[in-house]
Amino acid sequence: MYRTLHPMLSRDIIHIRENSSGTRLMDNMRKCLPGIMPSKLQEQRALGKLVQEFVAVLLPRRTSTGWYVDPSRLLEVLMYKYPFLEEKIHIRLQGDARKIGGRHHTYIGVSLLNHECKLRGLSYQNPKEVYPISLFYESDSRDNLEENLEKQNFIEKWIAGSSPETVFYLGGDHMFIQACLDGSNVLGPLTNTGWNLYHECDKEQKKEVAQSGLRTDLNLPIDRVHPDFLFKSIPLGHVIPCILHWITRCVEKLMNLEIENMISQSNKLAQSSSHFGLEDLVRNMRANVNKRGVRHGTFRIIFEKNGHPERISLNKDHALVIISPPPSGREADYPHVLNNVVSHTKISNTLPDTVKKFLNFEGELTEFSCVAMIWESLYNLFKILQKEPTHDLIDTEKEGSLRPFDYLWGYSENQKREYKFHAERLYQLFCLRYSWTNLTPYLMKFIDYGLHFMTTLEIPLCRFSTEGGAHRNYDHNCFYYQHTTRHGGRGRYDPNFAIFSSMWKRLSFEISRGEGNASEAYLAYVERHTAAHKIQMAFRKYTVKAKLKKNGWVDHPSTDQEKNANLKSLSLLSTEMCDTTGIGDSGKLQSSELLSGKSFILTGTVPKFGTKKMTHQTVTKLIESYGGKTRKGTPGVSN
Repeated sequence: MYRTLHPMLSRDIIHIRENSSGTRLMDNMRKCLPGIMPSKLQEQRALGKLVQEFVAVLLPRRTSTGWYVDPSRLLEVLMYKYPFLEEKIHIRLQGDARKIGGRHHTYIGVSLLNHECKLRGLSYQNPKEVYPISLFYESDSRDNLEENLEKQNFIEKWIAGSSPETVFYLGGDHMFIQACLDGSNVLGPLTNTGWNLYHECDKEQKKEVAQSGLRTDLNLPIDRVHPDFLFKSIPLGHVIPCILHWITRCVEKLMNLEIENMISQSNKLAQSSSHFGLEDLVRNMRANVNKRGVRHGTFRIIFEKNGHPERISLNKDHALVIISPPPSGREADYPHVLNNVVSHTKISNTLPDTVKKFLNFEGELTEFSCVAMIWESLYNLFKILQKEPTHDLIDTEKEGSLRPFDYLWGYSENQKREYKFHAERLYQLFCLRYSWTNLTPYLMKFIDYGLHFMTTLEIPLCRFSTEGGAHRNYDHNCFYYQHTTRHGGRGRYDPNFAIFSSMWKRLSFEISRGEGNASEAYLAYVERHTAAHKIQMAFRKYTVKAKLKKNGWVDHPSTDQEKNANLKSLSLLSTEMCDTTGIGDSGKLQSSELLSGKSFILTGTVPKFGTKKMTHQTVTKLIESYGGKTRKGTPGVSN
């Protein structure tokens, strides 16, 4: 007999919400709504079925320190969620590492970049539209990426085996992109050619210009060869670092350069009563930044005891606030960051006449106007790349069409000309003000390759921002790790597995509630794979049981002799089913492969080996001689 329903008061809802987790909330709702909500047993059975479907369809497997799912199966499932995709499928592969609770966690995910998503109002930066394919502990260093991605090589196999209609791109911050491309440290910051990912040239190339005197007329190619690239099937022209990271690092560089310039000119300024002193300049810059609300008005420029300034570090929101022009009519409330910081002293304009003509320079330059134009050009470059270009309808009779072939996509010629103008102005004035030696790789990407990507890519650069993926990784850490380094409670449920399982539950719910025939086709697809998985597991269980019986297995051992026989049977079975890599003709494991697939971390003092004194170097060589590998960082789970 069900209890009588009684009305819920507002205070009841508040109490349940504030004092219940998701599970307890549903339990309380069952008590308040008896007979209406499914029982606890029904919920557990449905949950168990979803987990079985997840294992059968996405085939989760372990990596060295995490998990991955079959990306080709995931793409098949996504086709039921996005049945409107036509012909080419544009997939962005991206990575992000985050540190929470004293532990690094790396996320590799995919998302769709197709024009059809834009026509249907979907956001390319929505965290719910980003789907993980590999999750593992520790940072996105090259060593850890090799440890978790290169052994199984499942991503490269997926990309190489995909149809030509599936186009892949690689995105992420500069560190992740560099780790994927470089396995020999040739792209390191101290190398002579590491500043350019796309074309192999030394640092002196930064000062080169075309015969016209314009840097943007060089049209540098994308032809660098990266033999250690983890995903060799992705063209280098489809490797697009996040432009939000570009602008953030560029603004940091401009701020630090001006602070260094203030210090270098401090003695000269102190001798002139018509100029501010160093403390006044620092105070003015800090006040201008704080008026824009950076760090809630607590922005500071910190100097060390030796008088050297600490490097300014910003996030993307602060960087955009600093470099953005004030709203019209609010210039007094939000002055330029360099107002009363950079002087209005005239400077000699040594630019070539062809450059002056291209940039429409007339009259004289001052220090302030030069720096202000540098900042303005950088902001305009970012604004052009960050904004989604308009798509024009080809035939006006097809108004409201959801087919991408009915529209013209891409940047307009006016946008390309504007970008070229600001890229050239940024380069020329930066070299005039700070010298070409201070040009960073991020600035050079804006100058050399922004226009190239606008012209050659089918997809606008704004869709390659990693904001959605980074937010998704943060959500994973918050909700599943609960800001702790522990695994999943008493049952030691791996949080990485829980994240994949949760993704499957959400996907399954969204597709089953979808419109049209996609939901029915999806249910049939899941049932087919679930049935096949059950048959495979039954066959595997039968095969194992038959081999155990052959080796003398006793179903219900009662004596020590029978128990020992079972242990021997298990030992023989494990020998038969082990990987035979490195097994010689004699049936014995070759000594050079004894540690194949094993990784070791060397910490502390190395003990003596008999009477021989050992060092980290000699131990590393010994491990490698037996097919093993030493790691630089500590993984989340021992291998």
